[in-house]
Amino acid sequence: MPYAMLVWDFDGTLADTLPSVLEIFNQVGPEFGLHPITDPESFRDKTPAEFLKQQKIPLWKLPALRQVVVSRQRGTMPHIRLHPGIPEVLAELAQRGCRLGILSSNSEENIRVCLRANGAESWFDFVVGYPRLLGKKHVLRRILRRAGLAAPQLLYLGDEVRDIAAARDAGTDVAAVTWGVNSAHLLRQHAPTLLIDRPEQLLDLPIHPK
Repeated sequence: MPYAMLVWDFDGTLADTLPSVLEIFNQVGPEFGLHPITDPESFRDKTPAEFLKQQKIPLWKLPALRQVVVSRQRGTMPHIRLHPGIPEVLAELAQRGCRLGILSSNSEENIRVCLRANGAESWFDFVVGYPRLLGKKHVLRRILRRAGLAAPQLLYLGDEVRDIAAARDAGTDVAAVTWGVNSAHLLRQHAPTLLIDRPEQLLDLPIHPK
């Protein structure tokens, strides 16, 4: 079935935020009793649970840690660029009449600042900043209901295994991109609908214009 809507994760999928997030994480880490991340590649092959165990981050610290990181990200957003090739793909998809949206654990304010700085805000029908690191499946189901779409008409695009799990639980297809947080090796093990190595591959998707 052609896709009527593509919903994107933000950090790592659309925008190259990982360097700034790691810098902020290392700055605030001591406040939470956490060890700094000195090798970004060390966690690309780890699931969220494995990463938390490696860094000795208890679950109860996650909401406060996320809030601090998101707050400190605000000053970096005007300088964050979308990944190479993404603007051209977004422009083409919008031109073809595909509805585009964003569902992210970042804040809507941060995301919109970044989109404006990249001249990309007008391509998206909506931006949802969901404060919980887990539970995107509930928001995906809500998006389907509000758009009047069947689950197979929506494709979620993310860069982590938790994005694959959220889409699968919501009944939608999922495209995992390999230029973000998790490695292609780990993403492949979790069997996404599609594994995307280059943004231009998305132009081969079957699209149903809005």
